[in-house]
Amino acid sequence: MTSESFLDSMTMPFPKSADKAGNSGCLQKLLIPFYDRKRTVSVDEIVRLEGCGNYTNFFLKDGTKMLVSRTLKEYETLLDSQAFVRVHKSCIVNLSFVRKFYVKKEGELELTDGQQVKISRRRAQMFMDKMQERQPLVN
Repeated sequence: MTSESFLDSMTMPFPKSADKAGNSGCLQKLLIPFYDRKRTVSVDEIVRLEGCGNYTNFFLKDGTKMLVSRTLKEYETLLDSQAFVRVHKSCIVNLSFVRKFYVKKEGELELTDGQQVKISRRRAQMFMDKMQERQPLVN
């Protein structure tokens, strides 16, 4: 699974939080307010986002965790829905970093960083559909 297909496109406007680089409607980098500075993060570095009230925790592939004072909903509308899926009311994952999907009473994902994330029953089918779109079955 590669994420190159959506990296070729650019970004859409998002006040004070995203880098504007074109008109094509897809995000490439985020400008994240982190403490007293802003950090530019490429979307292919984001493993998952977790919401906590009016805050969002970013978990990056290098192990960095950043707390941002914006809601998860704001980032959900901003990020590419083909690459990022909301799997729970408080979690969005980057499909490029999904290693395994455990089907049981409560679904669970294992990410490449070793973390396990619960997936809600309501969102499980949508998640499976997105994964099949990204990785079609080969006969």
